[in-house]
Amino acid sequence: MAFRELVFTVSEDLAEDLGDALMELGALSISVSDAAADTDSEKPLYGEPGLTPDRQAWEQSQVIALFDEQGLSAAEISLALTEAGFQINAPSERSVEEQDWVRLTQSQFEPIQVGQRLWVVPSWHDAPNDPNAVCLAVDPGLAFGTGSHPTTKLCMQWLEEHPDLASKTLLDYGCGSGILAIAAKRLGCGDALGVDIDPQAVISAKDNAQRNEVIVDFRLPEEDSTHSQHDVVVANILANPLQVLAPALCQRIAPNGHIVLSGILERQAQEVIDTYQPWIQLHVWRECDGWVCLTGQLMADGTDQTSSDTQKKTIENSSKSIELAESAELANPSKNKKSLTLIGWISLAVLMVVIVLQLFHLGRHAIALQITKTPTSIQEPLFKAFKSLDSLLCKQFSCQDIPLRDFSAWSIELANLKINAGNNQNGSNQTATGILELQIRNKSPLLITWPHVMLSVTDANDAVISEKLLRPQDWLPEDDAKVTPNGSQALQEVSSNIYLSLPQQAAGFRVRLLYVDDKPRDAPSE
Repeated sequence: MAFRELVFTVSEDLAEDLGDALMELGALSISVSDAAADTDSEKPLYGEPGLTPDRQAWEQSQVIALFDEQGLSAAEISLALTEAGFQINAPSERSVEEQDWVRLTQSQFEPIQVGQRLWVVPSWHDAPNDPNAVCLAVDPGLAFGTGSHPTTKLCMQWLEEHPDLASKTLLDYGCGSGILAIAAKRLGCGDALGVDIDPQAVISAKDNAQRNEVIVDFRLPEEDSTHSQHDVVVANILANPLQVLAPALCQRIAPNGHIVLSGILERQAQEVIDTYQPWIQLHVWRECDGWVCLTGQLMADGTDQTSSDTQKKTIENSSKSIELAESAELANPSKNKKSLTLIGWISLAVLMVVIVLQLFHLGRHAIALQITKTPTSIQEPLFKAFKSLDSLLCKQFSCQDIPLRDFSAWSIELANLKINAGNNQNGSNQTATGILELQIRNKSPLLITWPHVMLSVTDANDAVISEKLLRPQDWLPEDDAKVTPNGSQALQEVSSNIYLSLPQQAAGFRVRLLYVDDKPRDAPSE
């Protein structure tokens, strides 16, 4: 059976609407590509779920519609589009003959050299003639991870360039095809664990591990109940879920362990780094085709490398004071013996005080969270003393005011859902519109991270019929100049009207504020 392809070249504002119109005219499939592909003018478009790309289409887009031989002719389709209001040129037409599509697809995947030694070789290709090559047999399948995407390459390069994997354990969170955990094992890694929310990905990963003759424990999240810590935690997902998973992933890093994150666009890097700041200091390890790989190391005392270096510098400076005192004693021992002994004790005392203050500074977030859990009657004087000392230390140590994640800091002042029934009825897909009036207050005198809002819609029997998770950027008011994206200021109150599409049978609701791994707080239903 032969097919026909009609190729339209249109401006970016017409591409989506034209595709929809062609589907209504009987197109079997629609694809959109850059009309300037394979030229110097080609421009890649990047985006991910929950993040709007800078551009929605190319300046000149090719809309390719596939029709069977019995469908409308090109002339009939052009006439129908003109009558629908499209002012476009006539399409070009080309025949698509029936082929061995499996073999054709396989021909598009060649062996990929990822690093100096790592290769990804599909099963239908021979391994490269290189005695030092480490080859991974991974076929394109239903799970992400074939070695071709820049984010996968970056993670594999990091694994290859850290030859001390032999004695390490590894967690691949969001493992997909399992390619990263398998690569680590082939490079000599010890125990490896892969976790993914997609059951199909777990099946694919297990098959790939068997094909590569390595042992990796692949699981679903609900099967990963031990929450074990690992020397290397790698997650190649997307920026948004990486930010949500920040506390959970950092808890999985063993002392002196590393974290490796990818799936992050260059323009998203700083936002991800800021999100992880309370737990670990990340930096850009390498960039590839607009994507970055972030890494960081958690020190044995639970601090990151940067904090450890600061503390070391402070101790070294204090030690120099002691050395100077000892030098003075050698110059005139009889005259200054008593005074130098006193100086030595004073220097030691100063050193101890500096260390204590440094430790206080490093643990400022944890201390602040503990204060929020004290009885209300003593919170205010404790916070005043804490803020005064913290402000003084911040001037000395040049700290940043990082927002805290404290669920107990929030109170729901108002939650009201106005439902307008009878709108947008289309067969069985009956929906209603609604406005969620939400007012919450930060009770803490500290900068607190904005929470997520979970709206659970119930029917007349109080059964939950739909749930919507609203991120801060989804519900925070855009017109309030006092609302900053980095967090809620001390004792700040914010109100927002959130416009929603709801099931037609909606009768009640529940509103909850939550962070990852926190117990949500309920608001009264109506």
